[in-house]
Amino acid sequence: MKEKESAVLGLKVFASHFLMAPMAGVTDEPFRARLRRWGCQGQWTEMVSAAALVRNHKKTHRMAAPSDLGGDTVIQLFGANPDELLPAAEILSDLGWLRVDFNMGCPVKKVTKSGAGAALMGDLKLAARCINAVRAGSRGVLTVKIRSGVTASRLNYIDAGRIAEGEGADGVILHARTKAQGYSGGADWSHIDALAGALGVPVAGNGDIESAQSAVSRLSEQPVGAVMIGRAALASPWIFRDAELLLRGLEALGKPGAKELSDDLSRHFEELVDFKGERGAIGEIKKFVAWSLTGVQGGSVARTRVMQIKEIEAMREFIESLSEVCQDTGGEG
Repeated sequence: MKEKESAVLGLKVFASHFLMAPMAGVTDEPFRARLRRWGCQGQWTEMVSAAALVRNHKKTHRMAAPSDLGGDTVIQLFGANPDELLPAAEILSDLGWLRVDFNMGCPVKKVTKSGAGAALMGDLKLAARCINAVRAGSRGVLTVKIRSGVTASRLNYIDAGRIAEGEGADGVILHARTKAQGYSGGADWSHIDALAGALGVPVAGNGDIESAQSAVSRLSEQPVGAVMIGRAALASPWIFRDAELLLRGLEALGKPGAKELSDDLSRHFEELVDFKGERGAIGEIKKFVAWSLTGVQGGSVARTRVMQIKEIEAMREFIESLSEVCQDTGGEG
């Protein structure tokens, strides 16, 4: 697909040029709300198990029924049993989800040991049946997230992409690493270029996007409809705002000042309290504070302190104090 066509169709399929990657234990509803405030319009939920949905697992159903369902939020489904994936996709449709992404990219053993996630890159016949089942149960946009292959000697992303397109996927997202790589080594964006040229549906690229500038460069220089950002957004959720500014020819604003960062984390914490309760929120906010203090003077000491906090009022006071004890060093973090 040509670059201009990819950009236009990419917006229809992916809702935004800059997407937040699904991350287990991270992209829950409160974090997505925080990302939205920083300009992220293409968001993915945590992975949802088809088997757990069908079995009415309480926690899974809660993950599948957030207040921000539909619109620009994508729910990601995983599984390796077509007989579970079809009713699971129907459940998501009944809940009102307009965008579903099928996971063939997760390399974590907990997922792959059941044949799901990136394990499906090693069984494309089963993958085809799985995608067909999700397509049959979905009423809106369907995307499929894949990897470059199982190993460097078994690169089959073009075959996987063509199967996804043939089974009715509206778009494909390629994390340009193999299953064997996991999250180590470098992402090979030549794979993303090749896939975009081989398919008639939009392709989004994922891997090694470390700054707003690199996101815009990939989008501008390669035939992709969107760019997916993962780990860089943990320390710098404002990467989405800055990428949109750069794409429009404006100057990126970079890391916010200490007061703005403190207010941002305070709001995130209160949303976590509402979503997970006090104890769950205290444990959860610690990692976000640690990530957000990257590139901030005094951040190392503050990260050590936050890990010791156990009471809600102490956490509130600590987050508020960040505006005074930390000094911004500038940049994206």
